[in-house]
Amino acid sequence: MNVPFRSLSYLSVCLFAAYSSLATANQDSETKQDSNKNNDIENIVVIGKHTGAPTANLAGSYEIIGRDQIDYLKVDDNVELFTKIPGVSISRYNQGPVNADISIRGFDGDGVSPHAKLLIDGVPANRHNGFGELDQMFALNIDSIQVFKGTSDVRYGLFNIAGNYQVFSRSDEDTTELEITAGSFDTKEIQGFSGHKTGKLSHAYAFGYRDTEGYRDNTDLERFAVSGKWFYELSDETSVGYILRSSSFDADAPGYQSLAESRANPRASGEHANQDGGEKNTLHHSVHLTTAFDELSVNARAYYQTFEVERWVRFSEASSLSNRYEDQEQVGFLVDAQYPITSDLTLNTGLSYQSEDILSQRFAAIGQARQRGDVTRHQENTLDTTGIYASIEHKYNDQFEWNLGLRADKLEGDFTSVSTDGTRTGRDIYDFGWIVQPKLNLFYQASSDMQFFFNFGESFQHPFGSSLYTAGDVNARDVSRNVGWELGTALSLNKETNLRLSTWRQTAEDEFVVIDGDAQNVGETLREGFEVAVSWTPIDMIDVWANYSSVDTEIVNSGSSNVDMIGNELRSIPSYTTSVGIDAFVTEAITARLHVDAQGDYFVNEANVGGEFGGYTITSLSVDYKLDWGTLNLGLNNLFDEYHEYVYDLTMDGSDTIHSAGDGRNYSVSVRFEL
Repeated sequence: MNVPFRSLSYLSVCLFAAYSSLATANQDSETKQDSNKNNDIENIVVIGKHTGAPTANLAGSYEIIGRDQIDYLKVDDNVELFTKIPGVSISRYNQGPVNADISIRGFDGDGVSPHAKLLIDGVPANRHNGFGELDQMFALNIDSIQVFKGTSDVRYGLFNIAGNYQVFSRSDEDTTELEITAGSFDTKEIQGFSGHKTGKLSHAYAFGYRDTEGYRDNTDLERFAVSGKWFYELSDETSVGYILRSSSFDADAPGYQSLAESRANPRASGEHANQDGGEKNTLHHSVHLTTAFDELSVNARAYYQTFEVERWVRFSEASSLSNRYEDQEQVGFLVDAQYPITSDLTLNTGLSYQSEDILSQRFAAIGQARQRGDVTRHQENTLDTTGIYASIEHKYNDQFEWNLGLRADKLEGDFTSVSTDGTRTGRDIYDFGWIVQPKLNLFYQASSDMQFFFNFGESFQHPFGSSLYTAGDVNARDVSRNVGWELGTALSLNKETNLRLSTWRQTAEDEFVVIDGDAQNVGETLREGFEVAVSWTPIDMIDVWANYSSVDTEIVNSGSSNVDMIGNELRSIPSYTTSVGIDAFVTEAITARLHVDAQGDYFVNEANVGGEFGGYTITSLSVDYKLDWGTLNLGLNNLFDEYHEYVYDLTMDGSDTIHSAGDGRNYSVSVRFEL
């Protein structure tokens, strides 16, 4: 396996060809750099239209999805909004409240390797097990999505292993919109947004409701969310704000099918799953403060939020129905400060704290009724996370700038297991000490049309659930250290075409995943690949964006118990992801969008036996017709009725794979009123 060398060779050839083209086509690039420095190319890829700034000065694969690429999508789960991002794949479980999750290049979306930090309006939104809770918003309320893939972001610690997602809600003023949607599978949806400015008070309100019977049998879904934002300007330098969100997600689950059943009738739900489903509820409060003291800028957020999930699940006919219940409270704060030491040197610092209180229970069940005499799990645990960081940004000259940072995180908490007779057994958390992580970002502006970038960083992965606590030696275990880098370039081939190329690599020691059904360390692992992203405007009425990301993984050293897995690939990770979008502005009133999303196959176990699954190519089409009073939208999803699925291996030996088919061809019709 020599992907770094293949990737670097590929990158070098592309760079040479691109640089030769630039040298021929742009003889005056140095003059343009001096006269119009603000137009220098950046490593950030913007999909759609977005005029805001990125949230951090990071070198690497950074994407921003603009509002125009979000609000026409009608999805059951908000993770579908991320299909446009290079290097991101979606695991579509379609199992009620555990519906889908996102995975960043090289990591799986099965939920056993939490690896991505989710923040909504600057506030963490991961549950204790790493799952991001995006369903507390509807698309009409989202202004933009920012995704950074890599280990060099110094601002976040917990779950920020391979990168982070930032979701920002709308703050439009003097805007009121109401959208009504109907579609396949008896789908009905209504969304609303209203934003206002009253003196120094900016306030915005949003709601959404979706009801659908779903593609497969026993997939009825009802989803609701409501939110409000109130921000008041105390002065030119200071503003305070409050955000409230509440949401519910209630869905039946079709269960999993065998390989033969999924091919014979993918829309069916097995008899064993007729009681599957559940609900989840979230409640969020946060207070926000931005202020400045002379040249010192401060951004602070404090929050309280709850996540409650109850699920009824039976994975196969051989298993029995189980009730799973989780109730979690989070309270915390984040403070970021920035101080310009000189005109070219800036100090960034931050402090964060989060306290989690978690209840996890499992019961045997009959007919969606708990059998309280048969408690299979009763766990109570707390987790307190404290993080601090500092970084220096230096603009050495007009061409070269860098930032170097150091982050440290501390985990504390306790764990209690309650047996059926009421006996309580306590455990202490492993003492990892302060987990120190260096970060580095470099930028070199070769010309106004070419930028080179490099990042390096270390992040950490901690065991989760009961595996985070021990009744024995609290010093007997360490976190998994993840070390990664990325090297690339962003190019402007001409005024119509922008291109980003990069190669990356990430290694981990004692990675925590599930093998053979048991939570354990998979050992030393390697992830690497390359990425290409391009945006092109061939004519004024056409915008094209496309990306391709190749991923290769390897178990480098798995320890004495699983030596036969050395050299194998990690499971549930597609060999590639790619996405292409074409936006056609046919007239001032008509806009058509074509989106093709594809990924490669993956192994379903670390033994790499039992076959490969998961590959697909899905094509979707959307057409907007602008009227004086609003917009009509027609959406056609999975235009060619491509079969696609999520696959899991129950036995981890390839003999018992279970399958969940994704949605077939479907449509939606929406009417948006601008009031």
